[in-house]
Amino acid sequence: MSLRRLYKSSPRLRRAIRRRKNAATFWIARLALWLPRQVGLEHALAWSDRVGDLAFSLMHQTRRLALEHIEVALGDELSPAAREQIVRASFRNIARSFCELAKFDEIRPRLEEYVEVEGWQNIDGVREAGRGAIAITGHIGNWEILAAYFALRGIPVGAVARRIHEPRLNQLIVDFRARQGVETILRESPGASRQILNILKNRGVLAMLIDQDTKAPSVSVPFFGRQARTPAAAAALAIRRNLPVVPIFAQRRPQGGHRLIVLSPIYPPHTGDRRRDILEMTGVFNRVLEERVRKNPAEWVWWHRRWRRAPVPNLDLDPEIKYSNPIQP
Repeated sequence: MSLRRLYKSSPRLRRAIRRRKNAATFWIARLALWLPRQVGLEHALAWSDRVGDLAFSLMHQTRRLALEHIEVALGDELSPAAREQIVRASFRNIARSFCELAKFDEIRPRLEEYVEVEGWQNIDGVREAGRGAIAITGHIGNWEILAAYFALRGIPVGAVARRIHEPRLNQLIVDFRARQGVETILRESPGASRQILNILKNRGVLAMLIDQDTKAPSVSVPFFGRQARTPAAAAALAIRRNLPVVPIFAQRRPQGGHRLIVLSPIYPPHTGDRRRDILEMTGVFNRVLEERVRKNPAEWVWWHRRWRRAPVPNLDLDPEIKYSNPIQP
């Protein structure tokens, strides 16, 4: 029996290998967070570019997936050389993002210099209405710095996320967010609805990443011209509680640091057909995200299998989407 067939036929073997891969990922992450702390920020960021280039060269399967996906999305618009250059830059962006998390204690005292914001009035506007808001973004730029910046500006921020399989890695991320004032809301947690309510009561922001095909309840809407399963919780919650949805994205500046782009809020439709409203609103989200990726393709995570599953055949959402249920005060 070949090793591949043995792997597929043995759940115990798959679990054992998965545990070891998760443990290896944790220790690699620990090393990636420790090394930049040994030098100054500028040197660490320069090293990060070299690490990104090394990852691009060595991670053959990840590089292949990224090149395949950028060809699906932008193949008619870019030459093979241009696509490869963008994918290489996306590896560098992830390496730089890890570096910035490791060096955040050094960044925090000069955060107003390191981060600038375009469109802050859009956040002020929705908060003045007294309802809080949902912020949608994608795995583009440094999304962790994005959340931390808003929290350090005094806005209650709850990041809705799934639990990572490796508990120690999960705790690393939760602890980093907590130190910056960002509350992690694990969607599997029985207390998630209460955490959401508390953020909204305090005119806070619920941050949701919506650009990956996960096991969360989803609807299929176009993304780069192809149907893509997209998490439906942001639209479902916005429609249920009549909340504005604010797209926010991070983008690196040529001189270093980041620009945060806060777009105009998207308000939920109320046609009386809640399933249809969820589908249409999620479609709007994907159009906004696609536009941002087109403007900044070098900082999106191209290696995620965005179109890996067949489109959702219908909109049977009620029993599945936790955040569509009423949240009692």
